[in-house]
Amino acid sequence: MTIRQKLELEQSEKREKIGALLGKDELTEEERGELKTLTTRMQEIEVEVRAAIVAEEDAEKRARLEHGDDPEARELRELRGRVSLGGYLSAAQEQRGLDGAEAEYNEAMKIRPGRFPLHLLAPEPEKRTATDTDGKVNQQSWIDRLFVQSMAARLGVTMRSVSPGVAVYPVTTAGATGGQRAKAEGKDTDAWAVGSKELKPKRNASHLVFSTEDSYRLPGLEDSLRRDMRMAVMEAVDSAIFKGDEGATGADADIVGLQTASGVTEKTLTQTNKAKADKTHEAFLELVDGKHASGIEDLRIVASVGANTLWGSTVLAVDSETASVFKTLAMFLKECGLTWATRGGIDTATTNGKFAAFVGLARGIEGAGVAAVWDEGMLIRDPYSGASKGEVNLTLNYFWDFALPRPSNFARVKFVT
Repeated sequence: MTIRQKLELEQSEKREKIGALLGKDELTEEERGELKTLTTRMQEIEVEVRAAIVAEEDAEKRARLEHGDDPEARELRELRGRVSLGGYLSAAQEQRGLDGAEAEYNEAMKIRPGRFPLHLLAPEPEKRTATDTDGKVNQQSWIDRLFVQSMAARLGVTMRSVSPGVAVYPVTTAGATGGQRAKAEGKDTDAWAVGSKELKPKRNASHLVFSTEDSYRLPGLEDSLRRDMRMAVMEAVDSAIFKGDEGATGADADIVGLQTASGVTEKTLTQTNKAKADKTHEAFLELVDGKHASGIEDLRIVASVGANTLWGSTVLAVDSETASVFKTLAMFLKECGLTWATRGGIDTATTNGKFAAFVGLARGIEGAGVAAVWDEGMLIRDPYSGASKGEVNLTLNYFWDFALPRPSNFARVKFVT
């Protein structure tokens, strides 16, 4: 029992005694003394209870600072600490249901039996040097693959983790208008409309092949595979948000990216104008419409490598007296208030030229573009197909979708040939 609970119990008992004394028609001298003592103690308890409440709140705050969550979440995290990728792999390999910590974890997270929680691929603290038993090999920090930095979130795309089922995002597309009216003037009711975007799970996959020898020779192999698959998933999702799913088959593309999505504002720069400071600045400035963007600072720009190179290498002016003093197009644009980040792989050539940049217009952008990832993956461990070569095939199927409930919050700038 906590201090606060003990005080509240004492408070209840004394309140009951006070009530019994006050219910009498007459009090003896002894009873009047008892009533005074009880009243004084009740005042003291009131102060002590408030102090106990503050102390408990401080303790909860300390726990949150230390652990970042409540006791239930800490218990879940401890359970997660007992879960291993190997447990899921073994179940997949032996074609059986999960057991042990993995089964408990799926049940606690309300993830269907046999499915793999994608968030387990999140990075863990780096493990330092590992040494083999004979002391001849010292394995240093593992060097992971280098992936392209994700930029969809910088653009303003909202990343959502969703449960099994179809994710529906409603959006108001038309509504009331206001205007000054004469006293006797009536007005018809405004029509309004609500649209919706349905996001349905679409499969993508991360695939790895490793040798059985490596699993015995390299400590930390499982952790490295987990990090690699996680980053591969993130990069594939981020890339498709910009370019769409280039590898889709069938009548319809799986993912329609910002590069071709309808309703997205498009600005073009000709071969001549793309190297001119005023024309480049104008293309971006025209996106400030006073609605989706109220100022140039509301433009979230992700530039292609080609555009960044062009802006950084195009010299606008050279001081005639001091040849070392010059200004590039990039310097000019930044002085005008434009800032951007550069992402590789979004300047794919098209019939109209190459993409210069994608822009998110920041006013009301939350939910205007949504990337939903279903938090249930399928992890398949196949030691049979490459058994003769000592290879193990590891596949992670994950499901996600991308949509633009309000595409007017996004724009693209093209270089036209």
